[in-house]
Amino acid sequence: MFGQFLKEDSPLSDSERWVVKWQFGLLGDFQKALAAAITRADENNLAALELGFPLQVGAFRDWQRGDLAKRLRAMGLPL
Repeated sequence: MFGQFLKEDSPLSDSERWVVKWQFGLLGDFQKALAAAITRADENNLAALELGFPLQVGAFRDWQRGDLAKRLRAMGLPL
């Protein structure tokens, strides 16, 4: 259904692919724990997490505050 979006040559960026994996429960154990920490973090802790994990925190911010969800739905992802 959405496997084509997870390939390296998909139209999605690395951060967008991370969001798709997160939303569909396809992250590994560490990335799942990281996603849980990111979603629970306040702004200060989110800034600290971003120092080590800029892709993931940036992806979360795009998902939460930007139009990433809307754009992914427009591509046909059932989010």
